[in-house]
Amino acid sequence: MTKLLFAGMTAFAMMTGAAVAQSSSSETSTSTQSTTSTPAPASGSFSSSTSQKTIDSSGTETKKNQSYTSGSGGTTSSSGTQTTGPGGSQVTTHKEEQSSTPGVDTTTTKRSTTTTTDH
Repeated sequence: MTKLLFAGMTAFAMMTGAAVAQSSSSETSTSTQSTTSTPAPASGSFSSSTSQKTIDSSGTETKKNQSYTSGSGGTTSSSGTQTTGPGGSQVTTHKEEQSSTPGVDTTTTKRSTTTTTDH
């Protein structure tokens, strides 16, 4: 049942994305998106990830990734973006947030990094 729901949501997102891309007037854009949901290893657990790649009319390529995992030990959420300009310059951003609840206390850890490379 869950796989069918995710398959339906994925198909709708892909169709909606294609309709938006077709409505552009003079800009050229290429987009690739994939969503992966893995079966939960234990009752009450969930894991999902998605990735998207776009290339705009100026040749700038953007790759985006997101993942989310939740279970009895807590949750982890991460996202990353890598943008490469036509000249080869890159900007990479990664964010991660972890939250654990082993007993009554909750611990949350946040990390964020940005790297810029000019060519």
